[in-house]
Amino acid sequence: GLAAGYRTAVETGRIVGPRIQTAVRVISHTGGHGDVRLPDGTDLSDGMSELADTVDEARLAVRRVIREGADLVKVCATGGMGSPYDQPDDEGLTEEEIRSVVDEARRHGGKPVAAHAQGNAGILNALRGGVTSIEHGYGIDDRALDLAGERGAFVVPTLSTVYAGINKDTMPDYHYQKKVRWSGITKENIAHAIERGARIAMGTDAAVGPHGVNLMELSYLVDLGMSPMDAIVAGTRTSAELLGVDDRLGTVTAGRSADLVLCEGDPLTDIDILGDPANIVCVVQDGVVRKDLLGLDDERRP
Repeated sequence: GLAAGYRTAVETGRIVGPRIQTAVRVISHTGGHGDVRLPDGTDLSDGMSELADTVDEARLAVRRVIREGADLVKVCATGGMGSPYDQPDDEGLTEEEIRSVVDEARRHGGKPVAAHAQGNAGILNALRGGVTSIEHGYGIDDRALDLAGERGAFVVPTLSTVYAGINKDTMPDYHYQKKVRWSGITKENIAHAIERGARIAMGTDAAVGPHGVNLMELSYLVDLGMSPMDAIVAGTRTSAELLGVDDRLGTVTAGRSADLVLCEGDPLTDIDILGDPANIVCVVQDGVVRKDLLGLDDERRP
């Protein structure tokens, strides 16, 4: 749902914002997770979705989003929590359709393909189709973990959706009921994935949980068995590897972009420190100080 123009505006200095890798729109089938039309056909997607119901339509959808500047391609391999017409266990794009998406992305520069995938059947379809990452992965089992390991696929758990993203007062009842039902399942399966050594990158499904405390995701990973350092690596180096930008981002290495976060306290002994913005005392983005509670003068800035 984010046009590539926002990325360009940040890159060219027209606005100050985060570094953006956008999929532009998510590719879904009719009635699937990305189809948010009302029963009378009124489209409420606001440019969020690209619908495709055949292998050829899936290829065409990829070509459209790439034409519009997508850095990666995102598909719906399952239903979801917030969608009105399906369940997380429902399958989304077919394995053949996903394979065509992956092939089309390969033909256009080898862009990563991320799969919204919650139920295990759709996770398996996505992995067999060759996606780069499984987004959410709530129902992931040993078969899928084995396949992800064989294919080198990433798992992005987005635990904020089940730790902080449940609010009965602000959610439609169907959404709330799905969240409650899947919360325990998610924690059990992701804890097992961590124990199995899955290749985990950090994601938050931002806007499902509250903005500004996104790094609480690190504490959720640690709560399910990941070490604090492994959680930090999941949010830096591994995430950069997933997006194919690890040649310039993700590690504090000479010659790479100077992206740094300084915090008050030691997150290796208390990972919750990073989830509270008050503890973030300095943020450096590509060598430019964006937040400074340390009183650094210009001569000392990177």
